[in-house]
Amino acid sequence: MVLPEYALGVVRDCHGALVRACDGDVEAARLADLLSPYLHAYDTDLHGLVSRLERVLAVLCLDIAAVRTLATHLALKQGNAPEAAQAVTELLTAWRSAGVAP
Repeated sequence: MVLPEYALGVVRDCHGALVRACDGDVEAARLADLLSPYLHAYDTDLHGLVSRLERVLAVLCLDIAAVRTLATHLALKQGNAPEAAQAVTELLTAWRSAGVAP
């Protein structure tokens, strides 16, 4: 899947708002109220929605420049190159931002 960076940023912002709602943020709680019919229709709660969105973000984050850099270096058998190590760091940072990596 390919998603422009600005669109991925919007998905991340939505994720952040949902996480804040889960954490009890008063402003974000309004969002939880708006989503209540959707959550009920899909037999989930706000935490379940956040979990699902995190998996979506993990997949979307796979198409970042770091992944292409890492894939290139691995294909050229240059996995120990500094650029490859930097790409791994960037990839893990993206996954951590999405909440799918420790």
